[in-house]
Amino acid sequence: MIRPIIIHKQSPFLGEECALCKSPLSPGEEIVICPQDGSRHHTQCWQANHNRCSAYGCTGQGELITNAPAMTAGAAADALPDAETETAVRQPIPRFLTLSQGCLIIAIAIAIVLVAAGCFGLWAIADYIMIDVLGWQYRAPLANGLIPLFLSF
Repeated sequence: MIRPIIIHKQSPFLGEECALCKSPLSPGEEIVICPQDGSRHHTQCWQANHNRCSAYGCTGQGELITNAPAMTAGAAADALPDAETETAVRQPIPRFLTLSQGCLIIAIAIAIVLVAAGCFGLWAIADYIMIDVLGWQYRAPLANGLIPLFLSF
């Protein structure tokens, strides 16, 4: 159960924005402070949002106490959560890649491998045709392997 707060002219919340409708809080209005993150809402906005906080990622909720007198804003400011122990708005965990970006990178890598294998295959076929079928000796034979070829320089 959450008790609404009445804003007065010396209220510390005066001029702040409602977390849902973004209109400034003015004197005489009743507001609700989220018990989870301390964000401020008009009582109508809180109820319109099904008695839940509208801040992104916040799970704060609670029914309004309707038969109890509203608190003053000075007493409510003392009841806010500490800034060192809780954050005002919880942020989602950033991800390095989305699913579609990861799939795109994998598809590009597969395409590079296939093109490289295809190019090597075309070179091997051309080499076979020129040397074995046509008899053209356009390079030195690799009868002794690659190591002696490199050592001969």
